[in-house]
Amino acid sequence: MTAPHVPNAGQGPPGRRSAWLGPLAPHRRLRAGLLVLVVVVVALVADVAVLAARIDRIDVDLSGGAGDADGRTWVLAGLDSRDRLPAGADVSQFGTPDDVPGARADVIVVVHQTDAGTTALSVPRDLVVHTDHGPDRLALAWLEGPQGLADSLCRLGIPTDHLVTVDLAGFAAVVDAAGGLDVEVPEPVRDRPAGLQVDEAGHQHVDGATALALVRSRHPEHLVDGTWRAAPVDPDGRATAAGTVLDALVDQVRGSPLRPWRLQSLAWAASGALAVDPDTSMADLAGLARAELDRLEVLPVDDPVGDTLLRRPTAATTAALAAAGLTCDP
Repeated sequence: MTAPHVPNAGQGPPGRRSAWLGPLAPHRRLRAGLLVLVVVVVALVADVAVLAARIDRIDVDLSGGAGDADGRTWVLAGLDSRDRLPAGADVSQFGTPDDVPGARADVIVVVHQTDAGTTALSVPRDLVVHTDHGPDRLALAWLEGPQGLADSLCRLGIPTDHLVTVDLAGFAAVVDAAGGLDVEVPEPVRDRPAGLQVDEAGHQHVDGATALALVRSRHPEHLVDGTWRAAPVDPDGRATAAGTVLDALVDQVRGSPLRPWRLQSLAWAASGALAVDPDTSMADLAGLARAELDRLEVLPVDDPVGDTLLRRPTAATTAALAAAGLTCDP
């Protein structure tokens, strides 16, 4: 007797599956999504010890300044040191450690988290602060080490509950691991000493080297009628560029959980790029990464003094720090 014909139910010969399974039913999509989530979470949890071991620790004591007991204040410092340059960097655009000894705090961002919200301020590097050796530019406070920066900020009125640093090479590596950044460039710009060259205006997707050059640029030129001309001097230009690039990086980081492979790459690059104070944990860093930042404001300070780079704090500086809830008792 001939067996009744049974329609093919999506299977080929025994031991093989059809290459096309068709769309998943809702409950199967749910299970598949949960499986992916579990795999990602397990992978990240398994990596926590490894990632934590890759993060350097900064020798600094942050217990001296009493800040806001209801919030936490993070100081994020981008260090300009020639000891470790980005991969493939042209030394002529940066200089050697002999040319530029030591490290400077090139970018300083203060993030203040409270139950009511989060405030982020970009502090101009040329702001005059009181250091252990007298008044000096904030960027140079790092020449006295991380304690010098924390103490100088406290004298200004900014406490440091957590200190996080990243150097030139680390910043570029993190941007590349994030898949690059999307930024708006108002007009073509170049700055040869900083290694910056963007020939078109508008929406640009930039890699780590270009993002770093945007932040480091101090003497930009704009393309006007086919000729490169020096851009008008903007004392806040560097701090503003830092805010733009960091905003774009935050956007990329927030999108990374949707791409597990990128999240893993980003976590690996960041852990090798960051250094933190002894009391900052992986959980603390995760809390910072989840902070809701609407925008990053430049801390208002006075105009440059004469033909120098020096800028002094004003009443507007004090008011902005008070409005952010920042206070520090040296």
